[in-house]
Amino acid sequence: MLELLGVLVGFSPIIFFMCLFSWLRRSARKQEPRQEGSATEFPVASGMRFLFGLVVVLLAAFSVLVLAVTVARGEGLYAVLIPLVVLLAILLARPRPVVLDHDGVRQYRWLRADREIAWNDISWMKRGRNTGVTYVRSKKGGWPISFSPLLVGQPRFERDVRARSGGSED
Repeated sequence: MLELLGVLVGFSPIIFFMCLFSWLRRSARKQEPRQEGSATEFPVASGMRFLFGLVVVLLAAFSVLVLAVTVARGEGLYAVLIPLVVLLAILLARPRPVVLDHDGVRQYRWLRADREIAWNDISWMKRGRNTGVTYVRSKKGGWPISFSPLLVGQPRFERDVRARSGGSED
């Protein structure tokens, strides 16, 4: 019996995060996108923005703590690289908002130019089998626009893209 309790306690953080992300995905589906004129923006869900912000602040504070300890001991600065690389990876992996307007579909990107696909250039739209991410591919090729399930209003996004592009879906 104690072994079972030990296994449950060991897996409790994993179960907690699975439940948390499941709840965040469900709440993101229910939230409405922002309407600005003829453009509809699908931002990151409010719960996920809070979680990202919390993790970024905690990692930055931990990095400062590690830096202070290594400087006080006179050691090298390599220990601070680990939390900084994790912080950078989180910032790069953060889902980016998607906008639908009269020109087509546009996804903001952090380091490079935005991805844009005109309505008449949409080749197909489909949802990833295991991830729940909706991909929109251009007839010209290149990387597809990816609509994360952590963005608000995924059902509305799919419905609007189907309606405006002529229903091209695999």
